[in-house]
Amino acid sequence: GRVFCWKRISLPTCTYSNLLMQDIQTSIELGVDLMKDIVAAGYSFLKEQERNSDSIEAATRRYVGGLIERYNNVKVLGMREPVPLKSLYVRANILEKISARTGLRPEDLETYFDRDKRTFGKITEPVDGEAIANRLQKFIVLGKPGAGKPTYLRFMTLMMLDPASDIKKKKRRLPIFVSLHDWAQKTMPLMAYLIEQFDSCGFEGAQLFLKQILEQGKCLILFDGLDEVSHEADQDGIIRQIRYFTDKYYDNQFIISCRVAAYNYWFERFTDVEMADFNDAQIGTFIRNWFQEKPRAASDCWERLKSTPQLHELASVPLLLTLLCVAFEENFDFPPSPAELYKEAIDALLKKWDASRQIRRSEVYKNLSLQRKEAMFARIAAGTFLENQYFIPESVLTQQIRNFIEHMPGFEESKLDLDSQAVLQAIEAQHGIFVERAKAVHSFAHLTFQEYFTAKYIVDNSNNEKTPLNLENLVNSHLYEDRWKEVFLLVAGMLDSADELLIKIKKRSDELLEIIELNELVLIAEKSLLIDKNQYPSEVRRAVAISIALSRTLARKKGISPTDDSELIDALKTAYVYSRHFVQGFEPKFSKKYTNNSLTLNRSISLSNQLDISFIHINGYGQRKILDEHVVLNIARYLKANHLIILCLQSDAYVSKPVREKILHEMLMPRRGEGI
Repeated sequence: GRVFCWKRISLPTCTYSNLLMQDIQTSIELGVDLMKDIVAAGYSFLKEQERNSDSIEAATRRYVGGLIERYNNVKVLGMREPVPLKSLYVRANILEKISARTGLRPEDLETYFDRDKRTFGKITEPVDGEAIANRLQKFIVLGKPGAGKPTYLRFMTLMMLDPASDIKKKKRRLPIFVSLHDWAQKTMPLMAYLIEQFDSCGFEGAQLFLKQILEQGKCLILFDGLDEVSHEADQDGIIRQIRYFTDKYYDNQFIISCRVAAYNYWFERFTDVEMADFNDAQIGTFIRNWFQEKPRAASDCWERLKSTPQLHELASVPLLLTLLCVAFEENFDFPPSPAELYKEAIDALLKKWDASRQIRRSEVYKNLSLQRKEAMFARIAAGTFLENQYFIPESVLTQQIRNFIEHMPGFEESKLDLDSQAVLQAIEAQHGIFVERAKAVHSFAHLTFQEYFTAKYIVDNSNNEKTPLNLENLVNSHLYEDRWKEVFLLVAGMLDSADELLIKIKKRSDELLEIIELNELVLIAEKSLLIDKNQYPSEVRRAVAISIALSRTLARKKGISPTDDSELIDALKTAYVYSRHFVQGFEPKFSKKYTNNSLTLNRSISLSNQLDISFIHINGYGQRKILDEHVVLNIARYLKANHLIILCLQSDAYVSKPVREKILHEMLMPRRGEGI
């Protein structure tokens, strides 16, 4: 969608500040011009001779100017300085169906998840945020933590005062922004709180004026942050006042914002809608807005995000996308350790976001420290990831929470079932680590969070023999499973030393060399001289040789194999892909260099002929028979494991120099000895 923005250009600071002031002044004048008729109608209770047009206009200018100056600037976690909201804001998308209320079953969600694992298979289509405001008179905007609900309400306030916005003429109303957290702190009636805003701007007879325009239906009242009102601050009383007020002045427009997990169907006359996650177009727009003066940085940031699925996934949440931009801005690259970035994102949701706005929420699990919460998340993540479970029935999840909190002080045995339900609701409402995907079906908010906490559990229990998921079990049971790749990389980066992990991976993958055909392939590659051995290390030359041999053999099989060889062809393709990944892990330019070198390819012919022999044997009747594709798949597994080692070595994982050198020296080396 279209983005409203004030262009930021490279000028001396004083000149830039002057331009911003001019823009603000222009916006105020336009806003006053839009609202003057509404304000005039509010003073119809005064006789004409009693009206002071100059003082009314001055009061209007102060009120409109106050709104623009207060809500135009935005500064969130990590930002060095506030920036104009219009220069950063991306048009919000709204879901008209609340995702948590669908009747989908876990198996239905799994089907969508298989299509799109990193976004949990989004299945709903959003509509534009301003279109919703044009269509609905009373609606409540629900959303996950960090989804941008306050920003949307602030933006709608500014759009009511902006003639260039998409707000229809008949929908133009005088905006009144109510911070529910602020109002609750003042412990005063709603009407008195609203009158105070107009009285402070110098409106003559503010009480009568406000009553008049409310009765005329001339206002847009935006109630922000219902979830930020705790029970201690009389949340029930606040809700009763809002319901009475919106019923009494029903001709006005009302918008309420609340976190989706904290909402309990209090406003039956309001339409419930939900803030949608950012799509790719919105992510790209946000990044370009962020780096307006540095288009190259914007391009590099967006490309890095697109090439890193885990970060791309987090970028769909506006708050986390802001953190990513802040992180990238420091060195024009993301930190080498993804675990640090994930932890920063989790910390933002667990504590920093509320703390930065001085929000204190009702805490139903006071005896769970931040450390204990993370330990609980880690245990749940490890158990569900181990079972290949991403969508968790509520009964199962609350039982897992119960199993954890029953060992904590402060929880009574007789109340554990109710407490576990309350803890789950609080986690979703306050932190957004878990999300309700359908009615009574939950998941981690992001697959990245589930992977991160699974890795944390493994690191915390790395040598615990009693747990089903320590380093030993991780390597022995999950080394060749694609879905565990990110967990391996996170574990390597989070360990004080990754020596033991890499040694275990190397040992486990080398067991495959007991397969004679695989060992023959590695032995042939080890003897080849396909590329300059003075320029490249031996492990790279061996990998190139294997990749070329697999490529040539794949070409031969495609040409001569009958249709029943399709499984072998697929196996060869898989092995070839991993051999290429392995080589590119060292040097991306190899991909073009060795495939375009005719001399290299000619030298590989004899190698591929020998490789053919590895796939063919003579049975007792003298017939040629292609070996089972299982052999070729094990070649792929072997290359996959070694590629994983390379990724770990190239990450910021700590690996001692002796272990690093030994692993690289012995990588892709064949077994030698009797029977080999």
